[in-house]
Amino acid sequence: MGSTSRREPNVNDTRARLGALRRQSGIAAGEAVTAGERETIDALRSRLQRVGTGRRRAPRRRRIGDGTLATRLGGDLIHDGVILIRERLPMGAAHGDSPLSDPASRPGLVLGGAGATPRDCVFMDTETTGLAGGTGTLAFLLGMARFRDGQLEVAQFFLTGFQGEAAMLDAARDFLCGADALVTFNGRSFDAPLLAARYRLAGTRDPFAELPHVDLLAPTRRAFKTRWPDCRLQTAERRLLGVARVDDLPGAEAPRAWFDWVRHGRDGALAGVCSHNRLDLLSLVVLPAALQRSHDDPAATGADAHGWAKNHNRVLGEESAFDYLQRHRDTLETDGLLELARLARRRREWPLAVAIWEQLAGEGEPAAIEHLAKYLEHEKKDFRQALEATARLLARAPDDRHHLRRDARLRGRLA
Repeated sequence: MGSTSRREPNVNDTRARLGALRRQSGIAAGEAVTAGERETIDALRSRLQRVGTGRRRAPRRRRIGDGTLATRLGGDLIHDGVILIRERLPMGAAHGDSPLSDPASRPGLVLGGAGATPRDCVFMDTETTGLAGGTGTLAFLLGMARFRDGQLEVAQFFLTGFQGEAAMLDAARDFLCGADALVTFNGRSFDAPLLAARYRLAGTRDPFAELPHVDLLAPTRRAFKTRWPDCRLQTAERRLLGVARVDDLPGAEAPRAWFDWVRHGRDGALAGVCSHNRLDLLSLVVLPAALQRSHDDPAATGADAHGWAKNHNRVLGEESAFDYLQRHRDTLETDGLLELARLARRRREWPLAVAIWEQLAGEGEPAAIEHLAKYLEHEKKDFRQALEATARLLARAPDDRHHLRRDARLRGRLA
């Protein structure tokens, strides 16, 4: 194919066009030109020259170096492709309504009942290139915090490019050294598996997998899933911690902010990503003590005592769950009371179980009426009252085969 080339402007063409314009405007050749006409002609000449020489693009903004970016983010370039943003906060500093180190915090149920305290833990949160997970997803910001030497040390490892990932993973291993537990929020489902995949791809061991993992989303859900519209970390911040974020960059915007930097050198949103991650870490640090206070006094925070009892049952066993439900019986709703009655029945503490069933049966609760019918038939051998209870059940569910079978059996015994 033949090539085309830009046609160079011809001086004679320009003069011809100017002459035509003069004739159209009524200016004869050789006639004097006014100042206004001269200005118009000069503007046309300048425009024709620009068209002839082609448009010149504005110079592209030069991409800043990693060192300059580190300075803008308040960190240091510690390796090719890795920026470390480090901060140390005193114990007395507060995050929302909570001190970073609650003097009342102790080994408790919230941290898994294994004897760990917040001072033994590393708190971890990531910002990633996507939420789908898998080997194609990268953690470009790894934030961690732990108590050392009477301070809270916050370390955020930021990748300026893909080449820094191996160095970041090594630095994270060093930061974890000596910790007794890992604390995250939804990290068991997302952050930990993602990092495990990245360490596996790098061909090195995963130090996070070696620590007991406490995911605070689980106890938060048990205590508040029936009380709050959702159990996201920022909901817990508002309702438990007294933290109100201002001008916070949503976590969903983080991937685009990082790719804007990697592909186009635009760094305007990166400081917001780091600030968002920092707030997540501080909330993780103070959340265990806040959850423990909610556990100790569920009525004060509107928590579900039945949910906390489930946590007892999972961590400490049935005996602990039974004791907890008894202590907070006045705050229990129907499900919690039925659970307390069930545990009482297993312990053959019939007066407590029957009292709960009778209370709920008076409110029309079918499960309580059925438990009463079984108790009256098999334990008390009072077939007439058992038949009356069964009749109440059949009035609600006349075709239920279990109720029909019990009704026939009781009538046969009475006959």
